[in-house]
Amino acid sequence: MDIKRALREAISTGEVCIGYKSTVKHLERKKEIKLAIVSKNCPREYVDALQKKKVKIYVYDGTNLELGATCGKPFAISVVGISDPGESEILLLKEEKR
Repeated sequence: MDIKRALREAISTGEVCIGYKSTVKHLERKKEIKLAIVSKNCPREYVDALQKKKVKIYVYDGTNLELGATCGKPFAISVVGISDPGESEILLLKEEKR
């Protein structure tokens, strides 16, 4: 599966949270995050906090700047929370422990 294509499709057709703070706020509102994609240089405390909330984690093979570019944003993104994948098959990604 092409992760970049699947992520862009999820952003355009589904419901995603861009950034750690947005993802945590979504979870605090009792809404579900089915998968969190984190950059390989994402701070460890972010990953730990998401794992405590029982969110599946996929480690993106790129930095936060590369993840931001993949999402079509001109800034760094450490976490992308997938609430609804839309037409994307991104939820087929296997969880990776970090």
